[in-house]
Formats: sequence, C-alpha cells, structure tokens
Amino acid sequence: MRITILLILFLSACSTPNNEKESVALTKEEEEVAKELIQGSFDKIWGGVDSTEIANYHTDDFIILEHGEVWDNDRIKVYIRGQHQRENRPLRKNRMEYISIDKYGASIQMAYHNYAEFYRADTLVGKGQWLESALAVKTDKGWRLKMMHSTRMPK
Repeated sequence: MRITILLILFLSACSTPNNEKESVALTKEEEEVAKELIQGSFDKIWGGVDSTEIANYHTDDFIILEHGEVWDNDRIKVYIRGQHQRENRPLRKNRMEYISIDKYGASIQMAYHNYAEFYRADTLVGKGQWLESALAVKTDKGWRLKMMHSTRMPK
C-alpha cells in the first residue's frame, strides 16, 4: 500500500505539464510586454530615478543580483534617494539588445545586453554596458519582474 502511494506521488511529480519544462510560443504581445518591462524599468526607475515606479515593474519580492550584491526593492529605494542628493546628476539613457526571450508557463525569461549613456546637458559624460538576465512572472496586476542578474562588462 505504501509503495503504491509513493509510486502515485512520484508519477504525479514527474507529470508536470510540458509548458513548465520547455519553452512555449511567445505571442508578439507577450514579447512586447517583456521588452517594455525591461526598457520601462530602466528608463523610469534607474534613468528616471523614480522609486514610485517600482510597483509598476517589480514584484514585491523582487531581487537583482547586481555585480556580486543582492538588492531588493528597499535597497533600490535607498540608492535612488542617494541619487537625488547628487548635484548635477547625469541623465541616463538606456538601450537593450536582446539575446533571447523565452516563455515557460506563466513566466518569461530574458537575456540581453544593456547599454547606458550618461549625459549632462547634451554632453556625453560616460557609458556603461552590462550583460543581464531577467525573469518576469504573471501576477494579478499583470507582468512584473521578479528577478534580474546584472554583470558589468569591461570598458
């Protein structure tokens, strides 16, 4: 009897739907939503230095693995407060080049290059490049970023 129950539990665990194990077709709308999550979060949160936008792009339990550190939404808010205290803070403009966008069940994973240029007035004062990945999940509020991983690339 116990072996039968264990066998049933084992078979149930192994029979998860394929869409959670394998990539499924991503609609054009889902691809655009995924790209907007990335572009919008960088333009509004990081470039716009606006912590009020976090809820529009991140889950409550969002984390980013930022070059060896773990940041959550609260840590991002602290960073943004610090940016507001900087005099003559440069304007950040972001551009993404996507490597892959794949859907698995109710999640979308993305890999991309993030290029940022920093301007004061109309003068370019710096550039940055990161290799990043992100996981978006469908929530009752729509698609949100749950996790990101960011590695700075050498200049």
